[in-house]
Amino acid sequence: MHLKIILYTLTLSLFLACNSEYEQKVKQELATGVTYDTLLFDLKIGESKKEFFAKCWDLNKQQKISQGSGNKYAKFYMEPISKQDSTKKVEVLFYGMFDKKDIMYGMDMKMGFTAWAPWNKELYSDKLISYMKTKYMNDYGKNAFIEIDINEKTKAFVKVDGNRQILMFPIDDHKIAVKITDLSHKL
Repeated sequence: MHLKIILYTLTLSLFLACNSEYEQKVKQELATGVTYDTLLFDLKIGESKKEFFAKCWDLNKQQKISQGSGNKYAKFYMEPISKQDSTKKVEVLFYGMFDKKDIMYGMDMKMGFTAWAPWNKELYSDKLISYMKTKYMNDYGKNAFIEIDINEKTKAFVKVDGNRQILMFPIDDHKIAVKITDLSHKL
């Protein structure tokens, strides 16, 4: 419930901010007409929930993903960006975001370093956000992340390229939330 309140507040503040850097970037990128539909593996924006489950079932048979805790998410492990980052293996829980017609318009993810411990400040969520910003810039390039405020204590980071938005923010000291969404779906 707390996460839903944060997401609602963030979404509301993003859309109500007059002429914010974020709003300008969204208008500029949507005006390009460029469309990105790839999410994770071969999962794509615009697929049905049935297709999502069929692809996840196939990925599970190939042992690329498994069932996440609580049977609410699928899970996989993202290998470190480089060999020097050997402690930076990331557990990724993911599930599609679907509209009323069961068409996927995004991906909801929770991430945390597998070697995280309360005493290891180098693997806290703020470091994971920085790490994932680098990974997403390496993978998707183009526009940089913009820092936005969720509230007085929490910073989020958003990247907009064409119709695709990547939003990241900390959940707690260990985990972060990452949402990849199709901005044209909101129109």
